[in-house]
Amino acid sequence: MPDGDRFERTLCGRGWGKAYRLARANEKLNLVGDALIKAVAAALRGPLVCHSLTKIRDAVYQALREKARAGQLNFGDQTLADPFRMLTDLLSDIANEDSNSVSTQLAARAAQTVYLDLQRDCEDVTSSQIQDRLNKELGERILRHQFLARVREGVVLANNRTAEEQMAWEDDLFAHLDDRLKKTVDQMFRADGKIAIRAPRRTTPQRKMTIEELHEGIEVLEV
Repeated sequence: MPDGDRFERTLCGRGWGKAYRLARANEKLNLVGDALIKAVAAALRGPLVCHSLTKIRDAVYQALREKARAGQLNFGDQTLADPFRMLTDLLSDIANEDSNSVSTQLAARAAQTVYLDLQRDCEDVTSSQIQDRLNKELGERILRHQFLARVREGVVLANNRTAEEQMAWEDDLFAHLDDRLKKTVDQMFRADGKIAIRAPRRTTPQRKMTIEELHEGIEVLEV
């Protein structure tokens, strides 16, 4: 069985297969990106829905505020790890409440990364800044977990790329998707608690049929 079939079978959920076939065929990033954004949106509506994302954002904010307070009190370097341990405990409790679902585990790891990235600016960081960074980090982790980790080898083989070339392609892909990934994940932060994820507008315009094409007859196959 062809390698492409083997790698595609590892994908679970709507839209990922199409994205893989486009990536394997080395199609333009906007085509691959449109397919991936749709797949991410479908995942967040279904198997990767995370109802605790607001709690996770607030846990990061609480830990950063605690770190800022500790710095103001000048307790010394020994206490600097305490807020991160507090965050880890909070995230562990949230994950347990969600039965350690995959989505919550991915969001928890994303939250730890966001904390480490923002800890130097902990005195001035806002909840909206944390949310923006969490959207980006979680979106990328979903793509890596659900897609790249499963089909990377197939994409490399099909396009005869080196490891460095594949890494450069993935970097370009994430840069291309950055804004739309954040907008897609951000829809999970709704005040009313309802989650209705929609993929942002596609970057590749759909082809419209001409009048001539619409009036063309339909070819009838012989029986």
